Amino acid sequence: MRLTYFKLIATVFFWGTNFAAGKIAVQSLGPYSTAFLRFVIGALLLMAYLYKTNGRIPSLTPKQWGLVFISALMGVFLYNLFFFSGIQYMPTVRASLVIAFAPITITLGSWLFLGEQVSVIKWAGIALSIFGAAVVLARGDFSSLLSNTTWGLGELLIMGCVLSWTVYTLIGRVALKTIPALSLSSFSALIGATLLFIPALQHGLIERLEQASWQSLAAVVYMAMTATALGFIWYYEAVQKIGATKAAVVGNLTPVFAAIIAVTLLGEELTLTTIIGGVLVLAGVLLTTMK
Repeated sequence: MRLTYFKLIATVFFWGTNFAAGKIAVQSLGPYSTAFLRFVIGALLLMAYLYKTNGRIPSLTPKQWGLVFISALMGVFLYNLFFFSGIQYMPTVRASLVIAFAPITITLGSWLFLGEQVSVIKWAGIALSIFGAAVVLARGDFSSLLSNTTWGLGELLIMGCVLSWTVYTLIGRVALKTIPALSLSSFSALIGATLLFIPALQHGLIERLEQASWQSLAAVVYMAMTATALGFIWYYEAVQKIGATKAAVVGNLTPVFAAIIAVTLLGEELTLTTIIGGVLVLAGVLLTTMK
């Protein structure tokens, strides 16, 4: 059991470092090529693990392939275009805290579309996280938040991440009733990488690869091997052994790791409003994911 928790915390650390690694990669590769390269490598690793686990590549029905395609479109294609584009325009710390808002929108979506019950405690968590996100986005000036002066392109793109990940998760809850988690992740990654190839090619994939720095290429390989392939495998192992609820609560450490890496390695400033807002967001997410 200790090994399971160690792997889960390591996975969350990988996801947290993904923000800093992505910021390094897009400097010379750009958002489209970075997203494609990360997932084409990650997809190949996941498919290899899927084949090793099952002894073959599992087959799916047409309906199941439809669910996989929607998952790939929302959770891989759109999410990564929003993510790698957004982190170019805002600090890593703020981006990670906006991403931390996703469990709240997922809870609301489950309530609206899947008929899941939301307790009073969860509603309190939603309200607390909304307030915390507002503190982060407004940077302490709520009048400017209402006038939209603090909302830049980066914030809007990262909110696109939150919405696309919400749809991906809701679709995934339906798909996982008939599709094993590893199969869904592997096929979604493969289809997502295929969808990302066209915009990457249109935005100079070949030229960018020829001119890319070794730091950018190393960052892409790191993201593919850790946050994508190894992270998916270890995360689903944890879900299987300790349950989805406990795994999700540990996953809320992602913005904490992202903030630590951004401050120590990228030299980003950690303001008081960001700290206060981040604590409120994480407290709200904890309340929302409590059983």
